[in-house]
Amino acid sequence: MPDFPWEPFWTLLLLFSGSAYLFTLNRIVRGLVNLPLANAQRQAQEWQPKVSVIIPCRDEAEHIGLALDDLGKQDYPAELIQIIVVDDRSADGTGDEARSRKEKLPNLTVVTVDFCPEDVSPKKHAILQGLAKADGEIIITTDGDCRFKPGWIKEMIACFAPDVGVVAGLTVFDRNIEEPHWQKIQQTDYLSHSFFAAGAIGSGMAFNCNGSNLALRRETFEESGGYDQFSQVVTGDDTLLIQRIKQNGKWRIHFCTYPETIVRSRPEETPAQVFNQRLRWGSGGLSYSPTALALGLTTFVFFLSLFLSPLFWLGGLVSANWMLFFVLKAAQEVRVMKRGWQIFGITENWQIFSILELLHIPATLIFAIGGHLWGFRWKGQKFNRTRKHINLSETITK
Repeated sequence: MPDFPWEPFWTLLLLFSGSAYLFTLNRIVRGLVNLPLANAQRQAQEWQPKVSVIIPCRDEAEHIGLALDDLGKQDYPAELIQIIVVDDRSADGTGDEARSRKEKLPNLTVVTVDFCPEDVSPKKHAILQGLAKADGEIIITTDGDCRFKPGWIKEMIACFAPDVGVVAGLTVFDRNIEEPHWQKIQQTDYLSHSFFAAGAIGSGMAFNCNGSNLALRRETFEESGGYDQFSQVVTGDDTLLIQRIKQNGKWRIHFCTYPETIVRSRPEETPAQVFNQRLRWGSGGLSYSPTALALGLTTFVFFLSLFLSPLFWLGGLVSANWMLFFVLKAAQEVRVMKRGWQIFGITENWQIFSILELLHIPATLIFAIGGHLWGFRWKGQKFNRTRKHINLSETITK
């Protein structure tokens, strides 16, 4: 009779569930290495399409003016930039604050949304209202609390090779102040998601991206069906869309590493807001594409097994083999972070990353389970992961 009654089953479970995760992270590292090479395939600078920047926002009066001021300083022809602010039922004068920039930004349109159907994701609904007003060949989505460098639009457009349908960029949490440790942990966690997204795209996969820094051809959006199949999922206006475009297979997806394309966004202000934000992000998992869902489920099993392993080991049920898998997981994640920090020119913070590494497994499990079961609060409203399905195809026609 073996000393550990659950062996070798437990080690085999860790081996099979962890292989997909560890192999994927290895591809992520290679993808990050490939990104600077892919960026060298720049579109000729004389290609200057009309660009529509859509900014869905709710209660962003404090920040929207700064975002619009940055957009007014872009070194891309002003006559080729259309700015559309979608004021989604704000109660703080966001729309008025945006309209106050109209004299300086004659290419600015403010769309007021007074009502969102109960069976539609509010953000997707807001983006579609902006898209209905857009006349650009390239659509860029961002958020009302973001800040942009003067070369943002120009450098994002330069990444559109003829066969590229989507260009994603990096967003970082940055309030330009010295942050407390818990905020630094949040910022590093956010970076880890972005590095994963960038490496996946660089290796020919596409699992996630950030809608605050996302450019795509209007043609690409419409050919993919837009949000039709997941319009009721509260999150995923970015991640689910890019997975669907990848499934469609017609267009390449690119992640830009140029410093000018890095967008700065404000982090959530309180731990409770961070908790609800992560629940919202975790709520879209069951709506992922088959490939992304398979990876997500095997990763969940791997993380759950690692989480339970110390308890079972102390109880004499399993051997200490689980420690090897924990070390392998940490080593691969260190490789991803190190490469990401280097490529994007961001200062490394291994102390904060070490703390995040200890929190990573339990936090991932909590947000994956909680996002699907508990619901979350977002922009002053309480949501479950989905709302009743509705077909929105008519709302994106010009």
